[in-house]
Amino acid sequence: MLNKQKVQGFRGDFAKAVAQLEKDYGVTISLGTIRFDSQELRAKMTAKVGEAAPKASKDDFNVGDVVFIMHKKVDPIKTFEIIKINNKNIKVRDRDNNQMINVSPSLLKKS
Repeated sequence: MLNKQKVQGFRGDFAKAVAQLEKDYGVTISLGTIRFDSQELRAKMTAKVGEAAPKASKDDFNVGDVVFIMHKKVDPIKTFEIIKINNKNIKVRDRDNNQMINVSPSLLKKS
């Protein structure tokens, strides 16, 4: 029978077991949210080639910095300027058309 404590233990053991696979295959493996009931658990696992990029926080940026937004719907060569740093998001301005966007710091990369 699965319960919350067993699932938490599973996640920890999974992380330990996956470390060797990451080393052998040169990938970064992440396990998504685990959903479970008394008989089974389900999760989405993703493996990406290369080293995991460190997640940026708002403290890594300053107003006026020029950044890229690393998101599949944004052109990777388009540059943005940081206008304001809020508690959770950062407000950036598109340098081409002055459009304002709120972005999570984890999606930003300094140019």
